[in-house]
Amino acid sequence: MKLQVFETSITYWSMYDLSEIVSEVSWSTGTGSQPGKFTFNIQEDKMVFLRNGDIITAKADGKAFFEGKIFTRKKKKNKTWQIIAYDNLRYLKNEDTLVFNASSASARFKTICQTQGLPFRILDNAGYNCAAAVMDQKTYFSMLEDSLEETRKGYGVRYGIRDNAGTLEFYNYNRMITKLVLGDQSLVTDYDYESSIDEAFNAVKVIRENEDKKTREVYTATHAGNIKKWGKLQMVETASDADLNSSQLQKQANDLLRENNKETRTLSLEAVGNISIQAGNSFILRLSDLEREGIKKDTLALVHSCDHSLGFPHTMSLEVEVLA
Repeated sequence: MKLQVFETSITYWSMYDLSEIVSEVSWSTGTGSQPGKFTFNIQEDKMVFLRNGDIITAKADGKAFFEGKIFTRKKKKNKTWQIIAYDNLRYLKNEDTLVFNASSASARFKTICQTQGLPFRILDNAGYNCAAAVMDQKTYFSMLEDSLEETRKGYGVRYGIRDNAGTLEFYNYNRMITKLVLGDQSLVTDYDYESSIDEAFNAVKVIRENEDKKTREVYTATHAGNIKKWGKLQMVETASDADLNSSQLQKQANDLLRENNKETRTLSLEAVGNISIQAGNSFILRLSDLEREGIKKDTLALVHSCDHSLGFPHTMSLEVEVLA
């Protein structure tokens, strides 16, 4: 892979090729409301002066995979600068107050991008209208997180957002499935697997207080099988919507149980680098020695975070969710 790194100066609006003088280059992406991050080191040079706000563009074999602005510059005594740039997702950390009518997550994404003047594309429209909401003094990330989660629960489809070399994109996760195979004798050099019930709940109470009548309504949902296996792990939720009826409150308890009554399985992979993989992609996972854990051979895995070390050799570290 041929890596190229360019800087566009916001002072002179000229582009400079830094490819031959950068080192320790890395690129990180994540699905959890975080911008893409591009980091590199560069020796101090009279001919090169990078400023916060300068634009960094990175290409692999001639194709741009990152574009963003410098946010942090660090210097050491040996005259080495560390440069940290973020892509346009960084601007979704801005806070605002927005009022949304009943509308889809993709429509809200469009509104936010237009409000911030960010280039965007909607690759897949979300076919579900979220409830009207006043989102007061929240980050744009938080607004979108709430809408994406409501869509997932109400519609059963997962959507995400990413920066594609300077353009924000709204997509269905199914669009990001790749044909790449990682695992036995295929790119993976090491892995770390964990199964935990430390954050699981097999008993749920939803409580609504009626201050006028001085009464309390309690709606419960339990899973006897997992209580027997794990012991009782209980959570309590207070219902804030006074207009919900008994059936809706019981459904809320049942939904909370379904969401939380499960083992959390995490898998970290160290692998030979493939620049086409970033957070939001899925790939075929092939790890035969985890079949006893219920992870079937050639199952689908979703990348939640991806850290590329773009040196020689090119490696990547992945945090993944096993989907099937």
